[in-house]
Amino acid sequence: MAGTARDVYLAIREELDLTPSIGPTLAIVALDLSLLAAVVVLLRRGDWPSFIASQFLLAVIFFNSFSILHECGHGNISRFRLVNALVGHYASTFCFIPYYPWKYIHQQHHAWAGNLDRDPTLRSIRRFKERGVPRMVRACWRTWIPLGAFLQHLIFVTHPYQMWRSGQMTRSRLLASCASVAWLLASFLALWRLAPDVVRPSNFVLALAVFFVAEELVNVPHHVGMPTFAEKLPVWAQHQTTRSCYYPRGLSEVLVLNFNFHIEHHMFPSLPWHRLRRARGLVRPALGVEYQETFGISWNLENRRRDIDAIVGRVRTGT
Repeated sequence: MAGTARDVYLAIREELDLTPSIGPTLAIVALDLSLLAAVVVLLRRGDWPSFIASQFLLAVIFFNSFSILHECGHGNISRFRLVNALVGHYASTFCFIPYYPWKYIHQQHHAWAGNLDRDPTLRSIRRFKERGVPRMVRACWRTWIPLGAFLQHLIFVTHPYQMWRSGQMTRSRLLASCASVAWLLASFLALWRLAPDVVRPSNFVLALAVFFVAEELVNVPHHVGMPTFAEKLPVWAQHQTTRSCYYPRGLSEVLVLNFNFHIEHHMFPSLPWHRLRRARGLVRPALGVEYQETFGISWNLENRRRDIDAIVGRVRTGT
């Protein structure tokens, strides 16, 4: 495809349907509710095989909920903001992330993708480059302990404070953030009152650990080790700082809602998740050698054996 990067981007955009679509997401919600019912049955059996099975089902529900929250934050579920907010808050309950604080930090990520100073998801990378990687982080990296995912969840909860410190907090954002945190607390309390024998930490802590591991497996390869930039990149140039991960059809759609097609998502953030695979079919040949992709968890398998200091050190500045 000839033309400038912007021309190529606009030509591909013309081929895609960017209309918000709630149907496929509701199908995933229905699937997750069925899995949740199965989890309750398994946990009440009280035997170890049923418990282990319940934890893996819960981990699937947790990651699906994160992916749904992500879709809602981009307004990809519905053209009505209220619908996105309602579905997003539902999903937040099962991924332990307050909706509006996450949405605010994610908006900054897309606006400043690849900028070490302004992209909030690269804050730790910048600190590591300046001061070195702490020993605990290095040990967790090599042993696959998902410390990074756990700390990321804390960042989402505390982001309103960071917004206040940086002067970005407004009255409406403060109220929305408080409402999202309050919703999480209220929903957890309601679930505990509904089924106190099921909703207790011992019944989902292993699933939470599996979820955190999955978050790192899926999320970390997207930007770590990619070039960084001093300027603000337009969407048609964000492939320069983003990496996609290819998963087989079906696995990608059901387990991670195509979140792994990350170049496509950064170029077309308003494209609903179930249309990202088609976008890959257009973007990959158009970008050619500039399209960075890894397969499955191969990036993790290769880089978890390395010292994370070396990986951070490979982050180079683009021009």
